[in-house]
Amino acid sequence: MKQSVFWMCAGLALLVVMLLVVPGSGRPSDFSLFLGRFHPVVVHLPIGILVVAILLECLSARPAWRGRYDTGILALLYIGVWSSILAVIFGLYLAQGGGYSASQLAWHKRMGILVVLFASLAYLYKAWPGLSERWLKHWEPRMYGISLGLLLLGVALTGHFGGMLTHGPDYLSRYMPDGLRQVAGLPKKADIGRLLLENPAETSTYTALIAPVLESRCVSCHGPDAQRGGLRLDTPEFINEGGDDGPPIVAGRAHESELIHRVWLPLNSDDHMPPIESPQLSVAEAELLRWWIDAGASFEELLPDAEWSPVVQTIVDGMGLDEIRTGIFALDTAPPDSMDIVALANLGLSVTPLAENEPYLQVRCMDLEACTGTSELREALLRLAPNIAWLDLGRSQAGNDLVEVIADLPHVTRLHLQQTSVTDEGLAHLSNLEYLEYLNLYGTAVSDSGLVHLEELPELQSLYLWQTNTTEAGTERLQSAVPELYINTGLSLSPVEPDSTDA
Repeated sequence: MKQSVFWMCAGLALLVVMLLVVPGSGRPSDFSLFLGRFHPVVVHLPIGILVVAILLECLSARPAWRGRYDTGILALLYIGVWSSILAVIFGLYLAQGGGYSASQLAWHKRMGILVVLFASLAYLYKAWPGLSERWLKHWEPRMYGISLGLLLLGVALTGHFGGMLTHGPDYLSRYMPDGLRQVAGLPKKADIGRLLLENPAETSTYTALIAPVLESRCVSCHGPDAQRGGLRLDTPEFINEGGDDGPPIVAGRAHESELIHRVWLPLNSDDHMPPIESPQLSVAEAELLRWWIDAGASFEELLPDAEWSPVVQTIVDGMGLDEIRTGIFALDTAPPDSMDIVALANLGLSVTPLAENEPYLQVRCMDLEACTGTSELREALLRLAPNIAWLDLGRSQAGNDLVEVIADLPHVTRLHLQQTSVTDEGLAHLSNLEYLEYLNLYGTAVSDSGLVHLEELPELQSLYLWQTNTTEAGTERLQSAVPELYINTGLSLSPVEPDSTDA
């Protein structure tokens, strides 16, 4: 018995040495990778052996079978300790190949070491009852059972983290029924593979589509924990900086980018990435990388601004990005109250839905004399303030007092004020309309002074200034401040020179 304990302690000492000697990063030798291949072969031995030992111990709890399996249990625990030690050592070499999630690998490693320790502790308590009676006193009789319980938990958790490394983080929940998924706080099976972004309209293509691919397939070897070839791919700054062989991508030219070259090499090539023993990119992931680089490799371009190729369009549609809501449609706005709609319509305005199943309205003044700044109209508009998106007060009696109310309609995108009495003073109230895209001021008395207020409208795309008091200098100043703004000042004809030739 003493000899078996001696060799078990020698095995534990060997494990400690290997934990200190085997590097966790760097480029491994072929022999190290060869040793690592034995981890999947050896790792199943301690799982089966230790679980059988625990089951036999449970059977021995029956009075009629007590002590019947003690010799076998002791032998199984001893073999379990040694097979666990070998599994951890071979696992250290396998981890050198890279391609694994750093956090999951760390937990798998920790739990494997704990299995060795709990198995050793269970063996010692089984071999020497009363081993720690001097220190633990009343707890000593329970320590063997506690060791077995912790051992079983350790085996389960080690296997769980190993499965996550091999088959992905969702291998246990992938086929879980929706009822259990709801209890566990997981999305429905129909939503697996779909991107659930909080605000897709303000998310970059890099953040939504490219960074997750690099994180899951590349960062374990090219991230904060390891930088093979001096390359990190976990942040835009490091990607642009490149590694020992220069930048991994050439913006606009995927076929010249080393990253794409390595990804598409045959699996048996020494230069193929990720390494053959690591989880590989899917065809869709590789195509996303290639499209992103060919499109300019922008880290800032937003999803709504991206121009998908037909293949990538199919991919993003499958990820739930077939309809990216932008502007006011990306907001969580409550539906309008039907009584408020009726009240506004009774004042001579047409109120209709902007689109089916949307909470927004288009409002048009039908009774031109009724659309003045009366308190009744002002209150009716304000009750529907979050829902009014298109407002047409053109050719009505609306003035600056009514425009002041429009400033409190936060989701207006189109505003018609043509041929009204609105002046520069009224335009000052519009500067807070952050979603305003279209503004018609044809036939009003606005001048260059009023145009200054329009420079503060972030989404303004179209402006109509025909027959106003604005000048060419004023519109040029506005155009310079907002280069992408379309300004229509009406038809401008150059004077025709009189014909001075004789008939």
